[in-house]
Formats: sequence, C-alpha cells, structure tokens
Amino acid sequence: MNSWLKKLLALALIVCAFLFASSLTGEQGYVLISFANWTLEGSVFQVIAALIIIAVAIYVVVKLIQYLFLMLIWPSKWWQKFHAKKSTSFYQNGLNLMSLGQWDLAAEEFLKVRRTDRIESAKALSLVCAAHANNETVTKNVQEKLKLSNLDDANNLTFDKSNVPFSQLVLACQSKDYQQAEQLLNTLSTPVLKQTIAFQQLWLEVNIYQHNWKEVDELLPKLNKQIKKQSSEPVFEAWQTQLTTWFERGFSSFVAQKSLNQLEQSWQGLHKSNRQLPALLFAYLSALSKAQQSDKVESIILEQKKVLNNKFILNIIRRYYQLNHSVQMDILFGRVQKHLVNSPDDKELLTLLGYLAAGQRDHQLAKQALQKVVYSQNNATDTKLFAQELALLGETQKSLEVYHSL
Repeated sequence: MNSWLKKLLALALIVCAFLFASSLTGEQGYVLISFANWTLEGSVFQVIAALIIIAVAIYVVVKLIQYLFLMLIWPSKWWQKFHAKKSTSFYQNGLNLMSLGQWDLAAEEFLKVRRTDRIESAKALSLVCAAHANNETVTKNVQEKLKLSNLDDANNLTFDKSNVPFSQLVLACQSKDYQQAEQLLNTLSTPVLKQTIAFQQLWLEVNIYQHNWKEVDELLPKLNKQIKKQSSEPVFEAWQTQLTTWFERGFSSFVAQKSLNQLEQSWQGLHKSNRQLPALLFAYLSALSKAQQSDKVESIILEQKKVLNNKFILNIIRRYYQLNHSVQMDILFGRVQKHLVNSPDDKELLTLLGYLAAGQRDHQLAKQALQKVVYSQNNATDTKLFAQELALLGETQKSLEVYHSL
C-alpha cells in the first residue's frame, strides 16, 4: 500500500472517531474564537473539521505551487529523468569504447557526461583515454576542458573490463576468436543500429573478419556517418585508420581462405560509395599489391583519380613498394611527369616520380626526384628507396650515410 494512502486512511479514522465520539457521549462542546474582526464559533467537532479542511487546502495549494515551479521554471521530472538517462548512456558508451581500445572516441564520450554523481569519475576516465590515445589533438582537447597541465599520471589508472556488459565479445575479439564472437552476436539478436557506437564497431569488426561483406556493406556508411557527426576531425581520422587495419586483415584472410578472384567479385558487390571510401579502397589495393597485381592497382588509381588525392596515391605506391620492392606502372609514370610540368615543386608528385622512375630503372631520375624531398618529408620508406638508388648508381658511401640516418 502506498504511503499517501496509509496517511489518508489514518486521517479518515481520526475524523470518524471524533464524530462518533461526540454522538455517543451526547456532549457536543462549544468553541468561540475571536480575533480582531474575525470570529469562529461552533462545536468542538465542527472546529476540528474546519481546521482539517484548512490544513488539507493549504497542503494542496503548496503542492500545486511546487508542480507549477517544476513545469514552468525548472525542467519537468520527465526531462530530468531523460537527461540522467542520456548522461548514463555517454558514460556506458565511454566504457564500451575503452574496452575496444578506441581511446580517442572514449575520451570524447566521457567529456559529454553531465550527471553530478558521475562527472568526476568520467573526468578521470577521460584522462586515462587521452593518455592511451597518444594523440596530441585529443590530449589538448581534454586538457582544455578539464583545465589540466599534463597527463603524466593518467596511464597508471586502470578500469575493470568485467563490468562492461559486452566484455565477452571484446575478449573473444582480442583472442581472435571471431567465430565465437559471431555466435554471441547471433545469440543477442539485437538491432545493431539501435545500439551504442562501440557495439556497432564491435559488430563491424566481427563481420569483417568473418567475411560477411553484405552485412558490412549495409552498416558501414551509417556507422561512418554517426561517428563523423559526433566526433572531432582527428578522432574520425583515427577511426578511418582503424577501419583500414580491419579491412586489410579481413581481405588478406579472405584471399588466403578462398582466392583473389573471389575477393574481386565481393568487391564489385559492394556499393559504389563504399568502394570509394579511402579506408576500404586502400585495403583493397593493398590486397592486390600483395598479389603483385600492379596492372589492376594502376587501373583503379587511374579510374578513381577524380576522387583520390596525391597523398592517397603516394601512400598506396609506398605500400606496393614495401610489399614488392619495386613499382612498375607505365601509364601512371607518364601522368605524374605531365602533372609535374605544372607543379614542379609538389613534394608528393616528386616522391611518386621517384618510386615510378625506380620501377622503370631510371635510377638517375629517381635520385633527382627523391633528393628534393627525402630530407624534408622524413619518411623511412622514401629514405630506403633513395639509399637503394644511390647504391645502384655506384654512390656507395653516400648510400651508407643515408641508411645510417634512418
């Protein structure tokens, strides 16, 4: 029984007791109260009843004023509950992202917590995430919002993964047991898009490694859109790097289990917008590079030239060189030379020319192009190529000096 109902029942019993007591004794009593121009007179029980009614009326008026204050001056109780739930969602999502190792995203989630009883622990956890993220922009963001000078002690803080609801899934992924992780996901049977970003990321990782390309194709653009909308630019870039890593490994294992031809068929089955995503495209071109498919890599680069920038093309050429130690792409070599006529000081184009000229065995041209950029860009792969070209030209001493500079 509710407490207010108990109070009402007790009040009713007291009133009844007074009324019946007066009737049984036959003594009504008489009360006269006079104050200034106000006079109150009647039987004892009439006065008591009047006082009770006045008390109830005052109580009702006070409650009405309270509710009006809540509705008009302060947010309603519903809004307070919604705000608390939203804040709890940020906190829990931050924990989930921590267990996934997504430190950049987790740091920003904890900074969104406004619930009084959790804000201090959220601040501490944002420190942990910023320290683990090792990202200068994220660190600066946390420092500005929390007004801190350094994060030296943050790495010593820890958290308990066992408190995270989906820790079983996380541990399965960390142990590379993606088959078990997929079984756990199927057991949950939850609508993915209604879950937290951390859960969606985990779902995506499992399905990439299980080669469920159709499901990945459907979720990826929606998840990308959510993260881009809710996160800062450096955090989104970190997410794209993570995507590239997942897809590179996923494509590599798919080729190992099946074949490169089947990967190409699966690639064509993806939506065009997904195939143009730099993270996916880089992973796919890396898979082709690993199979020494230079013609196909070159063909895709030329087809996608309108949506790809020179930085992306240079990175994939570097990747091809790392895997095969030589890059021979005749058409792209000619295109780069033409672009350099209009932009002779473009460092990315000059570096590209160095790789492509080396593939054409034009060592002198490769050396000339690379020596203009190798000391300013400070890229280990570029430096190794430069040292190799110097050695092939007979400049052994200088080649050794360049190698020692690494």
